Amino acid sequence: MAAPCGTPDDRPAAATLRTTQTVMVIEQLQKHPLTALVIVFTTIRLLIANLINLGNDEVYYFTYAVLPDWNHFDHPPLVGIFIRIFTFNLHCNAEVFVRMPGIVAAAINTWLIAGCGTLIKNRNVGLIAAVLYNTSVYTSILSGIFILPDSVQLTFWLAALYSMLRSIKATNPSDIRRHLLLTGLWIGLATMSKVHGVFLWFGFLGFIVFDRRGLLKSPYLYVSVVITALLASPILFWNISNDFITWRFHSERVVIGSGGIHIKSFLRTTIGQVLYANPFQIVIFILMGKTLVRRGSVISATAADATSAALLLWCSLPIILCTTLVSLFRDTLPHWSGPGFPGLMLLGAAWIDKFTFPGPNNSPKKLLAGSVGLIFFVFTVGPILIRCYPGTMSPKPFPRTGAGDATLDVAGWEQLLPAFEKLRKDYIASGRMRRDAPMVVHKWFPGAHVYYHVAYPLGMRTVGVGKLEDLHQFAWLNQLYGQVAAGSDAWYISPSNNFNDPAELFAGQFERFEKAGTITQRRDGRVARYWFVYRLKNAKRSLGR
Repeated sequence: MAAPCGTPDDRPAAATLRTTQTVMVIEQLQKHPLTALVIVFTTIRLLIANLINLGNDEVYYFTYAVLPDWNHFDHPPLVGIFIRIFTFNLHCNAEVFVRMPGIVAAAINTWLIAGCGTLIKNRNVGLIAAVLYNTSVYTSILSGIFILPDSVQLTFWLAALYSMLRSIKATNPSDIRRHLLLTGLWIGLATMSKVHGVFLWFGFLGFIVFDRRGLLKSPYLYVSVVITALLASPILFWNISNDFITWRFHSERVVIGSGGIHIKSFLRTTIGQVLYANPFQIVIFILMGKTLVRRGSVISATAADATSAALLLWCSLPIILCTTLVSLFRDTLPHWSGPGFPGLMLLGAAWIDKFTFPGPNNSPKKLLAGSVGLIFFVFTVGPILIRCYPGTMSPKPFPRTGAGDATLDVAGWEQLLPAFEKLRKDYIASGRMRRDAPMVVHKWFPGAHVYYHVAYPLGMRTVGVGKLEDLHQFAWLNQLYGQVAAGSDAWYISPSNNFNDPAELFAGQFERFEKAGTITQRRDGRVARYWFVYRLKNAKRSLGR
């Protein structure tokens, strides 16, 4: 008599089937290592995206999605548009959905850089380049997990590199024309993600002038430039309508002044670039550079391969050198140069492929293994430290508890909403605050955290009250949410790690300031931070730009 379905007699057969299926999956992944790489790193990114809160910049870019525009105070609009798409028109606003554009882009970029590597030499170079891409802190974490303008831009940047490489390697005139036009398309989209995209044209045109002058005769090159200009034109028109605020803001950050040499800024930027790129990769790039100087190519001895190397250097070094130069005179951020490193990854991958030989004492292999080991160390230790460190790393006393602890930027914010919601309901029920009382912010940070974690989920109006250079996008959000009416009340939340006394911030703008409560954030059972909740009573005039 046959055993019924699900009886113990079926278990060995089911177990054998599962084992066979697992073996088949493993065999397929071994045959397709690039697919395996994408699956492994995408899974890791999804896990980490769920484990930690959005950072300062990420919650700020959420405001781009709330109020789409042709351009924004700081950056072009594509990052906000993609957030809106991946959150299903802001219906799914959990961290993982807000970060999904960067996670999906990192997977696409792995295929793109592998395609570039295959194009310049072979599939092994493509695979090594993909490993380098996924083990760089900048490309794998800052732009691969977190949602930044760079997260979106890198896809178009790599697509542009691919089209440039195809255009200089193609022998069919129609292929050359097509990829020249595609280059303009991708650079235009990269620029609409972040204005640094224009560096690609500087690099490509510089390469053409010095290495491929024949392309200057092609009308398709100039049409390509026009395509980029048309795609990026909303940035110009928006700035014309807004007193060129984007240009003025960024020029104050990068225009070299007369204040002398800033050694601290230079060191901070240089060390930051090394750490973001992954120190093991920096060593690879240095050794690759030495080989390039000595032999003229790290790909092979052919002129065509030397030309590919020249193109990649033209599209990599200018943005890296420019960021480093500006850091001598102005405070800069190390990730500004980040898009320049994928080109170096491709050259580094070609160097590793060319100079790797069998045996355990192979330097390229060791450096590649070190790069992989370091990123997995960061993947493991980072989330544990952020989620499990007892209390705060900051020694600052009350009321500035947690000040300087960077882990608090991405930890514990979920504790604020339920506590504030209860406090607010109590005040509304007792008649001491109106339900329509808005939340007031004075600066984009930490205002964007309060907006994303509290005001937006509760449907509260959020009004920016302060200077434009502090409010940034919140000055435009006032068009959506209106003002604090004269004679009305408002809420204000000040986190202890970025404490500001509202009586000083809004002096002369409200009749009085009352502390409504203190909310405590705990991490691993210890106090990490406080949120001080204030009632701003009786606005003396209408407030909000």
